[in-house]
Amino acid sequence: MKLTTSLRAVLVAILSALLFVGVAGTASAAPYPKDSAASDCVGRSIPLSKISIQLYTFAEYIGSGTGEQTRLEEVLRRLAEMGYRNVEPYSLSGLTAEEYAALLDKYGLKASARHVDVGTPANPADIEQILQENRILGIKYFGSGSSAGAPWVGALHTEADWIAYAKYLDAVGEQARKAGQRLMIHNHDFEFTTVFGSRTGFDILMQYTQAKNVVSQLDLYWVSYAGLDPVDVIEKYGNRIQLFHVKDLNPALDRRIEMVGRGSIDFPSIFAAAGGSIRYFVVEHDPRFGDPTFDPFEAAQVGFNYLTCTTP
Repeated sequence: MKLTTSLRAVLVAILSALLFVGVAGTASAAPYPKDSAASDCVGRSIPLSKISIQLYTFAEYIGSGTGEQTRLEEVLRRLAEMGYRNVEPYSLSGLTAEEYAALLDKYGLKASARHVDVGTPANPADIEQILQENRILGIKYFGSGSSAGAPWVGALHTEADWIAYAKYLDAVGEQARKAGQRLMIHNHDFEFTTVFGSRTGFDILMQYTQAKNVVSQLDLYWVSYAGLDPVDVIEKYGNRIQLFHVKDLNPALDRRIEMVGRGSIDFPSIFAAAGGSIRYFVVEHDPRFGDPTFDPFEAAQVGFNYLTCTTP
């Protein structure tokens, strides 16, 4: 059922009062700042326990090779100081799962989820190894940072290719479920712009995977970039969407990724549409490689402030 604009507005107002009921007064609840009107926080003020950040935001800063692990540790330390309690790794930076888990523990952080290559029908990954690492890291949700439908991967060309890939993911998801974990699909724009008849690539991935095996980590920026309203996707797939990538879109600058709250995406309406089904709201800002004016730590802080509804 489609929500009318007025009904969405009502839901936003209701959720501003009721969303995450029971967390007020705990360490995971962020109060409205004294110098900000409550209306500015409608649909926000997300509990700390549900806020995370995709560490790919710092991919250029962390880099690789000599000093990578030192830079990773600095990132984790500074995120903890900002108030983050969860992070979403995209790499273990050459550390073992045990070493990475110890580093997270050192700074009081948990891994909310993980991006890791889960393979394709033609090139399957060692899922048992991934599941074992996830157990050590304390991770429940995991999945590839991009589906095999990505143009730069070039693995899916036909509708049959997409269906075969979806069935492969369902099998991986079943293996994960039996291990107490959940496979997630993280989208870009091409899952929505690749169309076969009346079905998008994303529709195929959802149709040929079972809800009990595979969930969605909906990247709100990429859905918007593809020209869709994330609310429509949420209304269609409901609680199969269990994680958000929260990043904004700047329509004035060629639709580039923007710091959260400084672009055009209507996050309160999106959060209202999702209700209480979202386990993690994951701040992300893809690096602007080669741009010295971009500060990933600023992006992290701005995103955190927006979701907790606090001022610097």
